[in-house]
Amino acid sequence: MLSRVADGCLWMSRYLERAEHTSRLLAVRLEAMVQQGEQESADGWRRLMLALGSDDDNISFADARSATEHLSFDPLNRVSLVSSIQYARENARQIREQISSEMWERLNREYLRQQTLTFDEVWDGQPVPFFRGVIDAIHLFKGVTNATMRHGEAWHFIDLGRHLERALLVAQLLEVYFAPQGDGAHLPPPKYFDWLNLLKQCTAFEAYCKVYTAAIEPQRIAEFLIFDPEFPHSIRFAVDKVHAAISEIAPGAPQTRRAACARLAGRLKAMADYGQTDDITGEGIGPFLASVKKQCARIHEAVGTAFITYGVEDAMAG
Repeated sequence: MLSRVADGCLWMSRYLERAEHTSRLLAVRLEAMVQQGEQESADGWRRLMLALGSDDDNISFADARSATEHLSFDPLNRVSLVSSIQYARENARQIREQISSEMWERLNREYLRQQTLTFDEVWDGQPVPFFRGVIDAIHLFKGVTNATMRHGEAWHFIDLGRHLERALLVAQLLEVYFAPQGDGAHLPPPKYFDWLNLLKQCTAFEAYCKVYTAAIEPQRIAEFLIFDPEFPHSIRFAVDKVHAAISEIAPGAPQTRRAACARLAGRLKAMADYGQTDDITGEGIGPFLASVKKQCARIHEAVGTAFITYGVEDAMAG
């Protein structure tokens, strides 16, 4: 596969996963405001900004409108919703010949829909349905991808990007709740309603209740969102998918180029497969989540070195 195609598939998928995650966190946060006081709401916005890596001293966390605009429609914010959709579309355009027409149409349609709207229109209308609509559009794109694209190397790079980004985002979100750093360390401990919102932010409330009933306990939430092997938004599930995708991409590449990716993915998988909640609760959960984030970054870098930015000599050797 051409390196530009691999790069485009990987980043298109990562940006779409980020857009879905951002939309879901915003929808849940806006819905939660109805049941929270002013200070609790401001704390919730601070957690959300930290979870999305978009902390900005110029944003008032008591002003839901400004925070929402910054995270959704601010073109200068590289992790905003519209930026993520724009970057995803640009990557899709560059690999247009590799993806199906249905995939391009779905993604382009959502991009154009957002281009016709202003934030004032969204805010004055129904912001929560707008964000839910973005989530639905991305879910539809994923379904169309699975149904219309050949499940070859390009598809595996898309799957790799999606789950690598998901593992990173979930770890970053959990870190804000269980092991806050910097400004987050000054926030009050999460309350019952905050833990409930965390489950909703990971689409996990119903699935969690099926395993643990409706008893909202932080330790059980950590166990479910980190180690559950069957829930799509748990870290372990995402890591398993990353490991599987790496084993499928570039099977003909020299072992020397594949080895670093396989080794890093295997190390992360072992940590997620054999970890125990008792081992990481308390002060141990911070280093664990930090390690997940660091290893995700290393895997992305290794994949880039092995399959995207490798030199001519490496290509000739293969």
